[in-house]
Amino acid sequence: MRSIFIFLLITISCSEDDNKNIKVQVPIPTSINSLFNEKPEIIKLDLTSSSQIESWVQMISFTEKFSDLFEKEINHKSKIKLLSTDLDKIKKETIPGKYKTSPIIGRIRVVNTYLQKIDSYLLNQDNLEAYKIDLENLVESYNGLLFQINLITKQLDN
Repeated sequence: MRSIFIFLLITISCSEDDNKNIKVQVPIPTSINSLFNEKPEIIKLDLTSSSQIESWVQMISFTEKFSDLFEKEINHKSKIKLLSTDLDKIKKETIPGKYKTSPIIGRIRVVNTYLQKIDSYLLNQDNLEAYKIDLENLVESYNGLLFQINLITKQLDN
């Protein structure tokens, strides 16, 4: 009787270990908003006042496409690749004079770094959490960029 009890105890403990190693497969989302607990707040480009910002066509186009990433249900992986390509087109020489500052140039580089990093992911269950963190960092760096651009726009208006 004692040997049966020990056998059952060993069997139960081994089967519990097997269950702990089973990973629950969660489908990888195609919508970027489903990767966030709540929809992230995206700062908008202030186009209401300064005519200098209106001449920065590449940035206006980039910000519209970035907003679409969160506003529309689209395949975010392909859209991120396009955003990275668009941001590569913004060179120091194409930035309007008053916006050609170190904070803006630096933030453009940071946003581009996150876009390229996110684009390089071969998205799967193992890296889904790291992917989400990088997406949050992308949104944060994008908002920092737009904050700086809008700040200079306000200074130009005063």
